[in-house]
This record gives sequence, C-alpha cells and structure tokens, in this order.
Amino acid sequence: MNKKLFNILLSAGFLLLIFGVFFFYLFAGKNQVSILESRNLAQKPDFSADAVSTGDYMKKWDVFFNDQFPRRDAFTELNMRVNQLALGQDVYKDVYVAPDGYLLTKVEQYTKADAKKIADRVNNVGQSLQKMDVKTSLVIVPNKSTVFEAKFPAYYPSFGREGYERLMPMINQKYVQNIDISQILYKNKNKANMFFYTDHHWQAKAAFLASEKVTKEMNPGVKQLTMADWTWKLEGLPFYGSDARKTTSALVSKSDQVMVAEQKHLSAPYKLDVIKEQRDSLYVKSRLTDLAVYANRYTTYIGTDYPEAHIQTPNPLTNKNLLIFKDSYANAFIQFIAPYYANVHVLDLRYYKNLDLPAYVKKYDIDQALLFFNNNSIYATPQLTMFE
Repeated sequence: MNKKLFNILLSAGFLLLIFGVFFFYLFAGKNQVSILESRNLAQKPDFSADAVSTGDYMKKWDVFFNDQFPRRDAFTELNMRVNQLALGQDVYKDVYVAPDGYLLTKVEQYTKADAKKIADRVNNVGQSLQKMDVKTSLVIVPNKSTVFEAKFPAYYPSFGREGYERLMPMINQKYVQNIDISQILYKNKNKANMFFYTDHHWQAKAAFLASEKVTKEMNPGVKQLTMADWTWKLEGLPFYGSDARKTTSALVSKSDQVMVAEQKHLSAPYKLDVIKEQRDSLYVKSRLTDLAVYANRYTTYIGTDYPEAHIQTPNPLTNKNLLIFKDSYANAFIQFIAPYYANVHVLDLRYYKNLDLPAYVKKYDIDQALLFFNNNSIYATPQLTMFE
C-alpha cells in the first residue's frame, strides 16, 4: 500500500468515526436514566441565544455527550475491572468488596452528641405517645455492614457497632420499650439467605428471626407464629442490588434472589392501601421478573418506601391498631408483625410531611407505636425521627 492511499484511508476512517458518533447522537434514542448510577441522564439541550451567550449551551452539550456516550455502562464496568486487576483496588466509592462475595457499604463514625440528638427525639415522642395511652417500642436493626463488620480491613474500617452501642443506652425505657435484636442477627449471620450479597438490605428470613423477639415483647401472652406458619422460597430472576450499582457487576462474584415468605392458612388476603392504590398482597411480585440486571428487587416487599400505607389483616391475633415509623429495612419485616394487629399504619417521615401526631393517633385509634430503623439510617437521615 503506497503512502498516499494509506493517508486517504486513514483520513476516511477518522472522518467516519467523527461523523458516525455525530449521527449516533443526532438520531439514536437517548437513555433517560442510568440504573447503574441511580440518576437521570442529561438530554439534548434546548437552543437559546441567552444560553449560547453565557456559554451554558456548550457546557450542557458536553454533559450530554458524556452521559449519552455509546455503551457508557459497559465502559464504566470495564474501568472498575481494570482497577481491580491492575491496581488491586477493593474499595469503590464507599463499598468494600469482600473476598467471599459480600459487598459492604461503610458506616460512618458518629459522635456521642449525634446519638444524644436522636435519643432525645425518640424519648420525647415516646413520652408524648404515652400521654395518649399509646405504648411505644423501638427496634434499631444492625444493618448488613454492621453484622459483618469484622470483614472490613483495618485500612477501611466501618463504625456501625460503635454507633449502635452508643445510642442504645440513651433510650429511656420509662417511655420507650427498647428491643435489642442485635444478638439474634450476629448469632445467625452465617445462615443462608439472611442478607443479600449485593444489596445493603436484609432478607425476609433475617427479618422473621428478628420479628420473633419483637412480637413477643410487644404482645406478651399472645400466641406466637413460627417459621412453620410460612412457606419459604427464593423466587425471581437473579439480580445485582444497591451495593452492586456502586461497584458495577464487573466486581460481583455472587448474584442474589429474593426470599418470598407466604403466610399459610389465611382466611382472606391482606389489604394494602398505598397512594390511591389497593392490593391484595404484601408483595409486588412483578418486580421479581424485571429484566434489568440492576433492578431494585427489594421493592418486591411492600412495593417501595411509600409516605403512608395502611394494612388490614384478615384474621388478626389481636384487635389492636399499630403505627410504624420506618425506613426501608421495615419493608421485609412488616409482613411478620402484621398478623398480630387488626390494622397497621405505616409512615415514612422522609416522604410524609406535616405530621400531626395527636390527630393521627386519634383518627386511627392507635394502640401501639413501633419505631423501626436500621442503625445507619437513623443517624444519616434525621428526617426519620422528626416526629414534630
């Protein structure tokens, strides 16, 4: 091949690449959301003279090109894999990739002052509810990273247990029944299907073991259901959860499935009311077959973190009404406490605004309240305990 022909082919290839990318951006369908990055992707900017004059128009085009780059997720995963193989990297964002396949999100270190702020809010709402003849209980769940805290290397420590043990003694038992489920989880952590490998949540099996102590302490003398009162089955397509969305699937050695627990011998289905929607199940099983590899299958439990939900139990073990303040860890748990109450009202204060607690208690004739949070979110998300 002579030099002139080579230069022509090289120039043609370069122009083909440039115009090929241009026409791809011009005509190809645009991705709206990156599930991997949990964010909306930039779309083609609208032209305006003002945007051009300020330079914002071209800046937005740069962001658009970056977000819509062909096979963006694949390149992101490749970059992660290269970092692991070439550099020995095992921490990505705030996630540690353990040798046994667990992805563990670091729990930050919180101070005694941080714990006191939370305890004061919990104790105050317990005192307020007590004046309304409502018994208040608290469950702080050691999250996955806390239960498996020993897996973190010395160069990347996590502080979940420290925060848990700092907060628990500050809860005033005069106003709030403080139910400690930590030892149950620590003791059973190595049993199968207790926690997801790739998601930061627990599985239904772990939630049930915790519920045995919770329901017994909240309703002493009431018949207790056992694991044999449910059927247990892993269902749905394999998936990569919230922690894997940070590290990408390139670093995942084990995938997950959702454990579905179906209560036996019900006279009728549960009734679940959420945001103008009614369902006859505490599961959204359509989430189990979502084809997206990073699908949030934890939303199979209940559906999502609704601001408010109401559950009516078909054949309750008591005639009491329960109010639960919760984070997402409660979603897998609610199914195991619901049988003990005629009605369960659920509030997520991250999304439910302008709570008038006395009016809510009166309206729904609440007998008991349960504050249910994992040990990281109760620190990291102050809205969860903003009861006033």
